[in-house]
Amino acid sequence: MKKAELRQVRDFLNAHHILTLATIGIHGEPQAADLYYVVLDDLRICFISTTSSRHIANIQRNPRVACTVHTVAIEWRDIRGVQIEGTCAPLTHLEGMKAWARYTIRFPFVLKDAQLREALKGVQIYSITPHWLRWIDNSVQLGHKVEFEL
Repeated sequence: MKKAELRQVRDFLNAHHILTLATIGIHGEPQAADLYYVVLDDLRICFISTTSSRHIANIQRNPRVACTVHTVAIEWRDIRGVQIEGTCAPLTHLEGMKAWARYTIRFPFVLKDAQLREALKGVQIYSITPHWLRWIDNSVQLGHKVEFEL
């Protein structure tokens, strides 16, 4: 059963585009940021960010992160999503090139807008390696969840 649900998680992640990334601030306070992402074959989740952003400064101090991806739901039965805990780090040059190619296919507007292209010259590609995730699907029943240790 879990293999089918893990495939459901991958399909869900590939069907959505924005994650909310939670990091730990300099004084231990939680901080969150919404980011576009792509999923690699091994379920790592990649996003781009400037090294000067607050969430990257937090990750440099403490690579432990959490993130969520969810549907927009008005009715309780429509609530579905993924909660993830893991670690985050910049990708190597080769991995970064592969992730960037996937990113620009998924989000072609990053190459089409000259102003955005210029702004993106200072970005790095980061990867979240999930250690634990929870699939939530209220269409099955209220509070239905399946957890995975990776």
